[in-house]
Amino acid sequence: MSAVVAAGLLLGCGDDSDDGRADELGGSDEVGESSSSTDAGTDESGSSDSSSEDTTDADSSSEDTTDADSSSEDTTDTEDTSSETGDPDCQPDPEICEPGTVCDVITGDCVDPEDECVLAGGSTPCGAYQCGPGTVCDDQGSCIPVAPCGQVLCEGSQCWGTGCPCERPISCSTASEEDLNGPFSVEIFDLEFADDCTAWMVTLRSGTDFVRRLTPEGTVTEWPGVANLNMGEVKVLKALNPQSYAPPVADDVQAPGSGQPPQTHGGENLGQVAITYTCCPTCGCFVDPPQGVARLLEGEPEPLPIVLPAVATQGTNGPFGSTAADAGPMGLTWGEDLQLYVGNTMANGDFDTVDLLAQTQQTLDQFDNRVTAAAPLTAVHLLIALDTGELLRFNTDLHTSTPVIDLEVGVTTLSHDSYTGKVYASLADLSVVEVDPFTGEVEPFETMPAIGRVTVSPDGKLWWVPVGYLNALPLSSWDLPTTF
Repeated sequence: MSAVVAAGLLLGCGDDSDDGRADELGGSDEVGESSSSTDAGTDESGSSDSSSEDTTDADSSSEDTTDADSSSEDTTDTEDTSSETGDPDCQPDPEICEPGTVCDVITGDCVDPEDECVLAGGSTPCGAYQCGPGTVCDDQGSCIPVAPCGQVLCEGSQCWGTGCPCERPISCSTASEEDLNGPFSVEIFDLEFADDCTAWMVTLRSGTDFVRRLTPEGTVTEWPGVANLNMGEVKVLKALNPQSYAPPVADDVQAPGSGQPPQTHGGENLGQVAITYTCCPTCGCFVDPPQGVARLLEGEPEPLPIVLPAVATQGTNGPFGSTAADAGPMGLTWGEDLQLYVGNTMANGDFDTVDLLAQTQQTLDQFDNRVTAAAPLTAVHLLIALDTGELLRFNTDLHTSTPVIDLEVGVTTLSHDSYTGKVYASLADLSVVEVDPFTGEVEPFETMPAIGRVTVSPDGKLWWVPVGYLNALPLSSWDLPTTF
């Protein structure tokens, strides 16, 4: 595969229809262990703790640098990072580089753009600041980190990313392909991996549906759903940036968080799991409330309670071409901390959030078409797909959306790569494309064996997930870039 290009940067280094009766096929096979004796806790649900705060101040002896003001919690205030001896670093003024060279914000050197591990590119105006490589504007006047970088440094009005690893950080391995294609994936509809490589899935089947967990060691645990409702999506709260440590900037001046655990969104809540309950209006699985979003609470008498109720909605131009699969709330994703976002809860095209801490629900926007997928990008940005193929970048602080690109074909999944910052979209025509959510650039990636979804795993693979109800095929994967 060609070299990865980070957001707006230069990086050198079977039958697809059904009869609408998903709950009339009969049978209810249980797989794995009972979960009734499992205690609740993020360690058991695939979490990775982070002791760092979302905003870090960096001390510095320089008096010449202006701190970056921010209304976003994820912007890092910084001071002068230049060295008192030797050649000046180019990050504060990329224009000092000679023609034919570019400013590499990782090293601060002017280098050949064809060198390995070079992160360079233009800057985007953002209020009083210029957001350089490794950062994006939060649409409110502050620069925030974007993959492959985990933090932000600013000098004067110029900001750039730091804590940007050249190689994909891989700290775990998923369960074997044999285990993933074992009892764990029977009647699978969606798959997601936690940061510790724990795999999570939901079923789409007749009768009671299940959430299943597969540890890297191969242990399967399952939880039954509520009544006769189908399940649609499973999402795990994960870090948005690589899990790396920020290097020293110059001499004894440290980048924010150097030598400390990396900054991550979600903190101790990383690893929390949420699902959607779905039911098409003619599928015969009505209960009260009829469907919605549920959060997994291990060890509780009712482990998958609905936290955001929804009414029955149905897609008429759905990407799966299936009445059961194209029904109910879709586009589930986590935001910052314990906020969940999802579309089509009360009507096709609406977009809601539920704050699990405050226990509040709010409608944020109403789109012209039904939502089919969503993925987190930064602390304030989501990427949302509509059933027409339109992709929108949604700001969760401002509740505004910006068109990114129209793919002109339905989207079954959006999966964010926390190393490259790219989003992989699986489409109704079976193609998989790589999308830059801030520039709208699209590159072809692969072709799916049949209609399904894709998901990025922490060990550098993109997994294809069949809709088991439509095509009983094995899960398979493609390798993702390991460096740039």
